[in-house]
Amino acid sequence: MFSLYRRLPYKTKITLLTLIPLIIAIAIISIVTIQQTQQLTTTQANAFENELLASKKVELRNYMELAYSAIKSTYESPYVDKKHAQQEVYDTLKSMEFGEDGYFFVYDYNGINIAHPRKPQLEGKNLFNFQDKNGKYLIQELIQKAKNGGGYTHYLWDKPSAGKSVEKLGYSIALEKWQWMIGTGLYIDDIESGVASIKTKAKDTSSNTLLLTAIIAIAAILLTALTGFLINLSESKLATQKMRDLTHKTVNFQEDERKRVSRELHDGINQLLISVRYKLDTSTNKLQKLNDQNDVEIVLNTIKDASDILNSTMQEVRRISRDLRPSLLDDLGLNAALESLCNDFSERTSIHFKLTNNCTDTRLPQEIETAFYRIVQEALTNIEKHALSAKHVILKIEKKHKRVSLNLSNDGIGFDESTLDRTNPDRGLGLRNMRDRIELLEGTMTVNSSTDTGTSVNVRIPL
Repeated sequence: MFSLYRRLPYKTKITLLTLIPLIIAIAIISIVTIQQTQQLTTTQANAFENELLASKKVELRNYMELAYSAIKSTYESPYVDKKHAQQEVYDTLKSMEFGEDGYFFVYDYNGINIAHPRKPQLEGKNLFNFQDKNGKYLIQELIQKAKNGGGYTHYLWDKPSAGKSVEKLGYSIALEKWQWMIGTGLYIDDIESGVASIKTKAKDTSSNTLLLTAIIAIAAILLTALTGFLINLSESKLATQKMRDLTHKTVNFQEDERKRVSRELHDGINQLLISVRYKLDTSTNKLQKLNDQNDVEIVLNTIKDASDILNSTMQEVRRISRDLRPSLLDDLGLNAALESLCNDFSERTSIHFKLTNNCTDTRLPQEIETAFYRIVQEALTNIEKHALSAKHVILKIEKKHKRVSLNLSNDGIGFDESTLDRTNPDRGLGLRNMRDRIELLEGTMTVNSSTDTGTSVNVRIPL
């Protein structure tokens, strides 16, 4: 398959590289959307079920309290005969109903049914070992919950209005003195139907979402294909223009560097050498007319001045040589070259400099080291010329996640880049040179500056 891809035309490769990620992204979005919808549906259904179940429990407890209030005076009275009291409680509970299918039933602790308003045929029968359709020993659990002070029981039971067994929530309490269990229950099949309704609506929503996503995907693919076709039409022209622009930038950059070197040689070394020549000429003339000791001292002082100027000339030559291409950068690497550059800057300007670099364990690519050195060099030149109030300069170089970044900041007076004079070709040339270097390495550079907080240069270059 890879060999087939290599044989495809360049334009087709570009189109595939554009469309395939788009299709994959749409597929991933669709899958994630479905999963999120399902999770949301499950969460909503569970919340709905729990909330409705809690309300059912409160309702059941209230009905049981109402029933116990109705029989309390009879059950707790010490003056009513037990048999008579039990009969009265039996009659009261059988007559109490609520809702469409709500009633109360009574069993003794042995599981014998004492009262059942809806199924009187069960009265007198022992249902202690009765199991519902799920195999649960219903009467035993109801009795046990009652003995424990009252509690809820889930089970299946016949619903008269539905004509089938459905889920029911029961609540039972104990009449300990008589060893009776009183229970009641509410059918909760409406909860199941509500949850099913939520899931059905969610499924419909998912289907509609998928359909809409498919429509959008088709439209996006067609639009992308059309855009790719239009780009391919102008590809050759754009590539030629970009190459021309890049070449133009490179030539201009080289010319600017040559102009800078020319100015440095003319304004620096040339003037110093002329001064040395003048001093030596003066010494020669003095020696020719030497008459006394004073003239000798004058000649010696003149020669000493010439020697000092020559020393300065040597330092200037070394500085220009270092600016053109520092030997430390090639021999010892970026960190050593930057330390030398920063130390010279601090000695020359008395500005405190702090360098932090976590890339000292390995060498960076040569073009990146050169770019970083030139950017720092240009930035320090700008600080020395324009940020007169700067007291501190912080340089941080960090390698992380397959990219290397540089941040150089100072606390001097900043500037507003938008106010730079664009008509002056020398104004902002340093920033343009810095950006050109970064663009050639497919990196990014941002400059943040204000008159209050100073200037920060941030550079990021992929490795």
